[in-house]
Amino acid sequence: MNKVKNVVLGGLIAGTLLASVAPALATDREWGHQNQRYGNYGELGGDHARLERARAKLRYDLSHHASRRRLAQDQAEIQAILDDIQRDRRDNRHVYRDRDDRHRD
Repeated sequence: MNKVKNVVLGGLIAGTLLASVAPALATDREWGHQNQRYGNYGELGGDHARLERARAKLRYDLSHHASRRRLAQDQAEIQAILDDIQRDRRDNRHVYRDRDDRHRD
């Protein structure tokens, strides 16, 4: 009886661990598909994720009283990401215009 109990409990723990890891192993295939259709539009998703991580890092550093130098680096990183996003949108403006023209016809 003790062996059966150990096997069941071990299986339950292993299943729980696998279930918690599954979302981390999942991949987002939609961005790759959009990237093929609309130039480098798919990069915006990665840029927004980078932006959110950089903002979270800044919030963490602020709450833990980081040095002014560290905060300035965090803010410069956020600004660089925002510049990347703006440049990507500017470079892809023609994609949106062409796509909207096709839908009007």
